[in-house]
Amino acid sequence: MKKIACYCFVLWSISLSVYAQKTTQRNWLTKAYQQTYANGDAFPGLLNWQKEQNANALKNVANLPDSVKQRILKQAESALSYKWPSLPASLYLDYKITGTRTTYENLVNERRRMLSLLVAGELIENKERFIPQIVNGLWLVLEESTWVAPAHIVVQKEGADLPNIENPYIDLHASSTGLTVATIYNMLSAKFAKYSKVVNGRIVYELNRRLFDPYLKYSFGWMGFKGNSVNNWNTYVNSNTLQAALQVLQPGKKLDSLSAKVLRSTDIFINQYPEDGGCDEGPSYWDMAGGRLIRLLSLLNQVSEGKLNWSDKELLHQIGAYAYKMQISDTYMVNFADAFPTYTQNPESVYQYGVLFKDETLKDYASFLFKARGKQVSGNDITDFLATAAAYGALNNTPAKAPYPLYAALPDLQVFNARTVAGSTKGFFFAAKGGHNAESHNHNDIGNFIVYYDGKPLLIDVGVGTYTSKTFSNRRYELWNVQSQWHNCPTINGVLQKDGRQFAATNFRFSNTAGMAMVAMDIAKAYPATADVQQWERTISLNRTKNTINLTEAIKLNNFKEASELNFITPYAVELKPGKIVFGQTGTAMNYDTNQLEAKVDEQAIDDDRIVKMWGNKIYRIRLITKSKEKTNTLKLAIIASEKK
Repeated sequence: MKKIACYCFVLWSISLSVYAQKTTQRNWLTKAYQQTYANGDAFPGLLNWQKEQNANALKNVANLPDSVKQRILKQAESALSYKWPSLPASLYLDYKITGTRTTYENLVNERRRMLSLLVAGELIENKERFIPQIVNGLWLVLEESTWVAPAHIVVQKEGADLPNIENPYIDLHASSTGLTVATIYNMLSAKFAKYSKVVNGRIVYELNRRLFDPYLKYSFGWMGFKGNSVNNWNTYVNSNTLQAALQVLQPGKKLDSLSAKVLRSTDIFINQYPEDGGCDEGPSYWDMAGGRLIRLLSLLNQVSEGKLNWSDKELLHQIGAYAYKMQISDTYMVNFADAFPTYTQNPESVYQYGVLFKDETLKDYASFLFKARGKQVSGNDITDFLATAAAYGALNNTPAKAPYPLYAALPDLQVFNARTVAGSTKGFFFAAKGGHNAESHNHNDIGNFIVYYDGKPLLIDVGVGTYTSKTFSNRRYELWNVQSQWHNCPTINGVLQKDGRQFAATNFRFSNTAGMAMVAMDIAKAYPATADVQQWERTISLNRTKNTINLTEAIKLNNFKEASELNFITPYAVELKPGKIVFGQTGTAMNYDTNQLEAKVDEQAIDDDRIVKMWGNKIYRIRLITKSKEKTNTLKLAIIASEKK
């Protein structure tokens, strides 16, 4: 499954989400469900809905452009000769022994990708030519000891090891595989029945054993019932589980109980969500969080024949709007923590938000994303293939437009961004964050900010490297790219920021006028006591009239121990001049006071494939080192657009 392979291996239990979130008891989903189905017997028209889903899906596939269908059909034909790989025990144990997760996961994902392509080919051609090879792949999936990833099986009592099938667990992979299997069953069960009398029964048995029954029996941490924080695991697994159940189960007590529990769990996710609709995991995780939430909401609206409808909930609307509020230019996105700097959200999910809330801006943005992806329709995930096919006409015919708002303020998340010109990528763009150092996918980055000029990166957040066992262990902050010194943050008295909920920004505030945008915060409490800092008031402002970004640091130390450093990370080789740092050929520079600061530059070679893909083989860290030993000081810098390109 391509999406999961790229960015969704996140172990909830050690993902720095152990601190309780602020919770508002909204419980919107559960209340509506209980009111609509007060006597149980939910979704009485389910069987007809299942048939309609099947028929509509076939129509949507048939209506795809011939070029799209022929491309996918060709890929499916290649998969007819695919040799399904073995998954030996030693491969599953690779994570335990070496900490490497990709070897096993890549083969598993390849199995599922080929299976989905074969199914897509059969839905396009409809001649039963692909059925034998589909059953080959499907049977192997049904025979796997577990659908849980090796990195996630650590929750079993045996820890990281081979899976104990007597101790079932549901992770991102298990729910995604379950949905894939359920979707295939819904679309092809009639053809399977002709080919074998056993296949359909085995599918239903395994879905119950691996997904539905464990969901009902256990309270997994990502469900949130223990008062813990939840993240994208919650909505991703809940949405997948409910969609699978609605395609396979019949109306009755089991479906009633499962649906009710899914909604109670998803309510916890919504209850913990800030009023500003901000996703602390970043735009590239939004697909798994808010993007999956809208699938669940839309699904419930459909299967309830419109009785379940949350279009009056503005918070849910803002969860959708977050997607475009974090866009910088084209595919560049604000990428604090583990988020990626370049990404396009799932157009179908964004469009569904536009439909639910009658928001033309969201619809236009969804079309922009669709066209930015080259109107791609992929057969690599059969569920996503059908969802895209259903939305293809609307996405293709809607005007494509990125809104590029003049500014976006998320006071609860403590993120603020602003640009020089609304609706344009010209000039400066900056984004800054406060928050705390126990956010989901946390980096120690309080006070971090990024700067783009004419839509291109200038000061960057390096982002996340390839996930290993170390990434979500107690050794996470040994990774250089999650430390504050490799963000655009100061090192105070030689001390770095510390991880933990108590290490946070205070007095976060912002403002915006036609000529000026400003964000300010005190980041002193992001550092441990050894930093001996009383106040570090950081103010970042965009002067739209002068086309400059200004940084002011108002400092009060309890004691001077050693020189502090202002760190700035850039992908450009810089030129040092007296009082000026020139960023390559970008036409921009940073001015500073040589009486206050000394400039040095470090070159950081990159050997992580994921970071190389984002920023190349090296990045640069500018260190502006304080000269004064005074405990009180004010530093001022300006990023200007005056150098000739």
